[in-house]
Amino acid sequence: MRVERAILLADVSGSTSLYRQHGDEHASRLVFECVEGMQRIATIHGGEFVRSKGDDVLCLFESSDTAVQAAGDMMTFGARGEVSLHAGLHWGLVVRRGTELFGDAINIAARLSSQAKDNEVLMSRHLLDHTKSIDRSSLRSLGEHTLRGINAPTEIFALMAGGDDDGGVTSFAAQPTMFQAQRKDQVANTTLRLSLMDWTQDIAEGEQITIGRSQSCGLVVPEAWVSRVHASISVRGGIVEFKDSSSAGTTLTIGAAPEFYICRQTVALTGSGSIALGGVASGDAPRITYQVVQMG
Repeated sequence: MRVERAILLADVSGSTSLYRQHGDEHASRLVFECVEGMQRIATIHGGEFVRSKGDDVLCLFESSDTAVQAAGDMMTFGARGEVSLHAGLHWGLVVRRGTELFGDAINIAARLSSQAKDNEVLMSRHLLDHTKSIDRSSLRSLGEHTLRGINAPTEIFALMAGGDDDGGVTSFAAQPTMFQAQRKDQVANTTLRLSLMDWTQDIAEGEQITIGRSQSCGLVVPEAWVSRVHASISVRGGIVEFKDSSSAGTTLTIGAAPEFYICRQTVALTGSGSIALGGVASGDAPRITYQVVQMG
């Protein structure tokens, strides 16, 4: 079943250190009481508690306004006790299969929650656009940011519990409108130019290319030391990521820095450099060269 909902993911801050500080029995009681309290608050505000992984709650709301109110009450509840909380809020399409939820909207709420500081709620512009009664003066814009695993940049707002000042806000660093516009242009114009012998291709924002021995790859390198799908390169949010998924690894150069070897790791490519699939096994074989350019 597919539904549009406000998604609230609230979590106990630093639960691992709680167990070290208070011991298993006392810490588990604190966490249990927090989770139980968050469930109760969600229900009071008309939310649906979906599940908990032990120290968090995932809830759905038909109204973004009640979701924001619930999140704020959760932060106040946490601030009064021995345990701090943090949360992420987003509005989007959710796919339900029994008690499990799927979709990018869930991932965005989770990423926002993971970035929030103690007693802080981070919410997306998309959720804010679906609210009617929230006091906008209580929010602080942190600008647009690319969340891990999410293609499009997300504009993020912080709601602090108890009127905390700016010193407590997550340090995405709020950006003036002029710089946000410049960042949008930079993201849209970032292009990766790949070359191998007589072959050249540009990879634009939002695109990805796979490299390997398989004929299904965007760049086919038919060498024995190259895996069927050796690596992939994507351009997301103005960042160029090279992901090695091979067994032989890859040797990379970035600018004038010394070459380095990776295997089943991901690195960001900047400027210009070279890619040798298979690492030392590639020997004197031609290298793929790349250049990150700003088009337009």
